[in-house]
Amino acid sequence: MNPKIIAERDNSLILFEAGKVKTVPNTIYNQVKYRHYKGDRIFYKFDDDSYVQETFDDGIFNSFMSGETIQIRDSVQICESIQAHKLNHQDTQYNKLFKKLYFVEKKSELMKEMIDVFGDRVRTKTNKDNTTLYVVDERFMVNDSGVSHYKDDSGHYKFLCTVAQGNLSKMTIQTKIGEIELGATELTIMGKIGFLLAPDINDGVFFNQLTDKMQDVLRDEVLFDSENKTALGI
Repeated sequence: MNPKIIAERDNSLILFEAGKVKTVPNTIYNQVKYRHYKGDRIFYKFDDDSYVQETFDDGIFNSFMSGETIQIRDSVQICESIQAHKLNHQDTQYNKLFKKLYFVEKKSELMKEMIDVFGDRVRTKTNKDNTTLYVVDERFMVNDSGVSHYKDDSGHYKFLCTVAQGNLSKMTIQTKIGEIELGATELTIMGKIGFLLAPDINDGVFFNQLTDKMQDVLRDEVLFDSENKTALGI
């Protein structure tokens, strides 16, 4: 016999099941599960390519979109998405939730695709604790929190105060489930990598943090580039 809601209070639902009374918290998950699915596992189809199926563990969902699968443990957001979609079939809450968590799960793979655009100048390094470093020209580094560093004369990386340059209000990547917009941290990482690939030696805050040796190297590179452009009539 499926459980039946026999009373509802601000903080709890009173259920009757198999001759016994039990209490569960009055959450949106329990409202959906016991009011609409009679205690059975939740299954909801948003469209032909997007749906969720609750596992045998309460509140954990196998979630699907365009042939891709992830597991979502946030039962509140899943049930909010279901309720919103029932009210308006054009609602995109589930789409946004899936893409956000899909990017988190596939972050290393997706970031690699973007970093590969820079060729050999940017190298991705994964530490033993699974944190990721983006090494630029073997002299700068941006970690996966978006914090930049420079390599000192002894070969050790030290903190480098930089401000991501350019228009970083939006950046997207094409994936198997469609276009995904990067989050703030990923925008910062890409912006700082772009800046460190072509550092502005006239930026005193940035430049004065570097060692004298690195400053000389950067000046020489800027002079070399300038002379080449002049020779080419650029």
